[in-house]
Amino acid sequence: MSGFFGIRLARHLKKMMKYMRYVFNDHFILVCVFLLGGLGFYYSQVLKTLPENFVWGRPLVIILWLVILQIGRLATLAEEADKVFILPKEPEMKAYLNRALRYSIWLPLVALVLIGGMSMPLVVVSTGWEFSTFFYFIVMLGLMKISHLFVQKYDLYQISSKEYSLWFTLWLLSSLGIIALSLYTIPVAGLAGAFVQVVGFYLVLQKKEQAVSLDWEKMIQKEKSRMHRIYQFIHLFTDVPEISSSVKRRKVLDPVLVKIKKTSQNTYLYLYARSFLRGSEYSGLFIRLVLVGGVILFFLKEFWISMGVSVLFVYLIGFQLIPIYTQFDYMVMTRLYPVPNSQKKQAVSKLVTILLFVAAVLFSIFVLIALPDVKESLIIIGALLIEVVLFAKFYVPYRLKKMEA
Repeated sequence: MSGFFGIRLARHLKKMMKYMRYVFNDHFILVCVFLLGGLGFYYSQVLKTLPENFVWGRPLVIILWLVILQIGRLATLAEEADKVFILPKEPEMKAYLNRALRYSIWLPLVALVLIGGMSMPLVVVSTGWEFSTFFYFIVMLGLMKISHLFVQKYDLYQISSKEYSLWFTLWLLSSLGIIALSLYTIPVAGLAGAFVQVVGFYLVLQKKEQAVSLDWEKMIQKEKSRMHRIYQFIHLFTDVPEISSSVKRRKVLDPVLVKIKKTSQNTYLYLYARSFLRGSEYSGLFIRLVLVGGVILFFLKEFWISMGVSVLFVYLIGFQLIPIYTQFDYMVMTRLYPVPNSQKKQAVSKLVTILLFVAAVLFSIFVLIALPDVKESLIIIGALLIEVVLFAKFYVPYRLKKMEA
């Protein structure tokens, strides 16, 4: 069964690699580099203002590390048919699940190294220790994450939700104590505590698993939920067949559609506007990006960082809205409309311009609230308006031309 998991894993990774080339495109990497660089600069400036032995540093690190320990779920790669065809192999599923657990630790480990490394300057400022203690903390967090996966693996068996909650609470409290022990005494103490935790959970849960059977329905449903979250993220960058968008009437937005004159010149503008307002795909994307950008801008007090973040989010919103151009390509009837194909481009350009203008206005409100200097806020507002015009006039036609090539 270990080899069977390997076959499924190879197929799964091949599928994910196909999607990753759309996710990690040049635009996304550029945005990540710019955004991380800006946040890193802001973070370094904040650290310089903190006093030695910063009192609140350790509690903040404890909370952060407990949060990042939640990253990563057990990837069983279970499928719907398994409850019928693999059920006779249940006695051999131990090797399958152990292989799944070993695979599932890699992504959380990368997140622990990256985010843990970013938090180390705060640890150094708060404790006065050397940066070399990073090794002890990363090994400690890795061992606690393995314990977390042990608990998730035990939840795949026929146990009650109350029992799972009990074991998860025990893991959470013990992890809290171990992290606090490492930060308030010595790092080696936390490492020893994490080792005791992982050995204890392994021995006890392995014994308990032998007394219960697998819950195939639960295992399959958990894997479906895990993959759905992954597909939702990928869906921000490209179409995913596994994700189906929902359509709602949203009568409250009908007055917006009424304002579009029902003439042949507005055929595609009406279609695209209706698709945006009543569909969940692009409207949900627009709302999420505006909310995230707005929250970030609300807490930023630096002019250049606010400028960079606001410009980046307007660009991201526009970039993610352009694929609406292909929304009706699958409909044969649209090819019979007595309207020129150039009207599609004009309609998309106009819709994107309006939506970017709305986003720019909302971001401007957050900037006016957050920044103490009104002149700086007005400069950012002017930059956003210029960006909207340039994006709609030059970038949108360029992207549409490239899509048709």
